[in-house]
Amino acid sequence: MELRERVLVTAALPYSYAPRHFGHLAGAYLPADIFARFKRMRGAEVIYVCGTDENASSIVIEAMRRGITPKELCDIYYPIQKEVFDRLGMSFDIFSRTSKPIHYEVVEKFYKRLWDKGYIYPRKVKQWWCPSCRIYLPDRFVIGTCPRCGAPNQYGDVCEVCGSWYESFELRDPRCSLCGARPEVRTKTHFFLKLSALADEVLEYVRGKRFWRKATYNKTVSWLEKEGLRDKDITRDYEWGPPAPFPGAEGQVIYNWAENLLGYISATRDWAMSVAGDPERWRRFWLDENTKLYCFIGKDNLFFHTILFPALLIAHGDYILPYNVVVNEFVNLEGEKLSTSRGWVVWLHDLLKEYDPDVIRFYAAAIAPETRDTDFKWQDFAEKVNGELIGTYGNLIHRVLSFIYSRMGGVIPEPGSLEDRDREMLDLRGRCADRVAELIEACEFRKGLRAILEFAQEGNAYMNEKAPWRDVGSAGTALYVLAQLVFSLAVISAPYLPFSAQKILDYMNLDMQVEDLGWSDVVREIPPGHRINEPKPLFRKITAEEVRRKLSELESVRRRK
Repeated sequence: MELRERVLVTAALPYSYAPRHFGHLAGAYLPADIFARFKRMRGAEVIYVCGTDENASSIVIEAMRRGITPKELCDIYYPIQKEVFDRLGMSFDIFSRTSKPIHYEVVEKFYKRLWDKGYIYPRKVKQWWCPSCRIYLPDRFVIGTCPRCGAPNQYGDVCEVCGSWYESFELRDPRCSLCGARPEVRTKTHFFLKLSALADEVLEYVRGKRFWRKATYNKTVSWLEKEGLRDKDITRDYEWGPPAPFPGAEGQVIYNWAENLLGYISATRDWAMSVAGDPERWRRFWLDENTKLYCFIGKDNLFFHTILFPALLIAHGDYILPYNVVVNEFVNLEGEKLSTSRGWVVWLHDLLKEYDPDVIRFYAAAIAPETRDTDFKWQDFAEKVNGELIGTYGNLIHRVLSFIYSRMGGVIPEPGSLEDRDREMLDLRGRCADRVAELIEACEFRKGLRAILEFAQEGNAYMNEKAPWRDVGSAGTALYVLAQLVFSLAVISAPYLPFSAQKILDYMNLDMQVEDLGWSDVVREIPPGHRINEPKPLFRKITAEEVRRKLSELESVRRRK
């Protein structure tokens, strides 16, 4: 008996207080959603987990600035994050939170295990102390110059310019991020993860992943071979977050990057308890080697997921390791790097005020930064939506269904004898589905979308060739074939454009939900005599005036630089 495929999909946990922008969608959440939806359609047992990352020191800092508690800050923004993802059709099985008791429980048990196995040890460290604020300054509480590349205004844990990890004490020209004062040096006992003892096993694991994206594999192997792994300080001096469960660690919490990765595990356990109704079902996904774990992230999180996360899991010993870490590059805006601080950004909540969620999903997939940085350009956005999404995909659907509705009494006609060209188009359904499946399996989502558009274009060419408007009386065969193509297009585009696929099902008067579609339905027949509903255009065109307005708004931001 063939085992049913089991797949666990994760997307990077977003900070709870920071809104999500278009680059986040294109880089992590949409590709993960396309993959999860596709795998479900192929019959796999799939869990897609995510949730807000609520224990970062940046959240503590932001709460202090606002004069509220970190919990109050996270409670404000969690529903905002969730609403944006819901409106964009992210098919999370759970969208959890790392402030939940289940997460604290997972972290405590995990690190007690590592302590018992000898992977955690105490060590005296130099620590920054702000004489003005009278507090110790963990990573994000101190800002200075990167000790590796010299970039200014970098936090004390990782450089956002060159991606280097370092200890906060290594920063040059440090200053307190709260008050700007120069900190003093004090000595504290912190607890370290013995990463050096795990280096060989992590490298052996990564060397078995040559099917990863080339840049991901090469960067990870190069890091491990040239830099090696140094032991990492994993405790911090503040009270928000999972307490460090080590003797003598009172008043310290586990470092955010050493605990938020475990949020994937705690989210799955949260799902098992609160959604699946079986508190033990999470074990099927995390403790069974037959499960394939796919992690979708942006390149700024690469080393945490390709090195630190596997190291933690190897040290623990019970959990599966990531099968694939799907790393995307960045999306720029009009040729410049995104900057949320100065407003050079396209926020998802703003896009959703004006555009259909599938329009946003389409463009994010069309310019997905899979192998290099890409660029969100408003003119390109309009051209791709108007020319490809509407002009190719939407055009075929509306042409076919509106013709059947208005000229054929809303009934799919009985076909006559099928000619070679007709059979060729019907056969194309399965071939295209196989091609799209192959590309999604390989996490080549841009190419998958291109294959879907090529299928729609073939349908448009067939309709132009058959020209049913010339003789409605003899058009039955062509319109029957075209109706099958429209339904097939709904099936293969469902992972990318679920809202549009649902509209097609509704227009075709099929008592089906998009979540009920299987990949094999691509060759299912919609029979002659079936009555359809009145169709409407799926999308609206983006006007030149809209593009001018958006570019003008960005120019105002540029002038404020």
